[in-house]
Amino acid sequence: MIKFDMAPAARKLVDHVMAVKAGEKALIVTDSGRSPRITEALAHAIAGTGARLAIVEMAPHAMGGVDPPAHVTAAVQASDVVFFQTTSATFHTDTMRNALAGGTRTLEMWGFEEEMMAAGPLGVDYAEMERVTAALAGRMTKGRRGRFITPEGTDFSFSMEGRPGLGLLQLARNPGEHCACPGGEAAVCPVMGSAEGVMANPFSIEHRALGFVAEPMRIEVRGGRAHSVTGSPAGERFWSCIAEAGEGARNVAEFSIGTNNACRKRTTVREAKKALGTCHVAFGDSQSLGGEVNAPFHVDMIYDNPTVWIDDEMVMRDGKILV
Repeated sequence: MIKFDMAPAARKLVDHVMAVKAGEKALIVTDSGRSPRITEALAHAIAGTGARLAIVEMAPHAMGGVDPPAHVTAAVQASDVVFFQTTSATFHTDTMRNALAGGTRTLEMWGFEEEMMAAGPLGVDYAEMERVTAALAGRMTKGRRGRFITPEGTDFSFSMEGRPGLGLLQLARNPGEHCACPGGEAAVCPVMGSAEGVMANPFSIEHRALGFVAEPMRIEVRGGRAHSVTGSPAGERFWSCIAEAGEGARNVAEFSIGTNNACRKRTTVREAKKALGTCHVAFGDSQSLGGEVNAPFHVDMIYDNPTVWIDDEMVMRDGKILV
């Protein structure tokens, strides 16, 4: 694929999603694990707006929640608008939180592949995605308890009382706004210490060492923390990742429901967590979602065809949205 095949998507991201303007300080943060063609397509679109563009490349991180090097962080915080075209997520970091607080607007497109610039998530029905996301986030804000089960044996529950539901969509046009591409999830931060239960067989894990998982895995959660992971070498690898990141990595940080009907579940990990018909639970850093835990780790476990309740209302049955 050559860059002009990506030009319409790049222009959509630059002009519509981020509304980049002439004279703004624009930055693309990328790493050696990402496609330079995507970076080039974005750069051409940004240059066409008259913005002042800089590009910085760093080494890739194995997982989300790890801050960029200090000099990259400085460039982020000195910019008006930043495109994160990276291998792993930056949202759950102090770099991102401080940049947003300072008025920088940001687009997270970690894990984006070349073919995603021409097909898949950018073809979403935005109005329907916004409707479903708002309906779920509203219920999360008003709700007290959440629970989800899966056909593989998951039964997991938590308190969301007092936590805001967050609609993560795909526009960041004003200072201090953040969006992700692809967009499409309704998220809530469980009350710290409240999560209990078992999660069985995620089909994808948002970590470079794991990705799509075919092996069985059983994660036991007690008192809001990962207590044990058993079932396979993949489970052992995940438990090792948690142990290496420290105690904060065991924290149950997030529960989200995917709401993007154009995302494909098993094409890329990036699309999987946003895909309609999935939900995910993250361990580690929770501060970007209103929680208390700061950790150099934020990793999503993605589940297919869940049944989800908010209080006594079933909002999803076997992956089908009911709101």
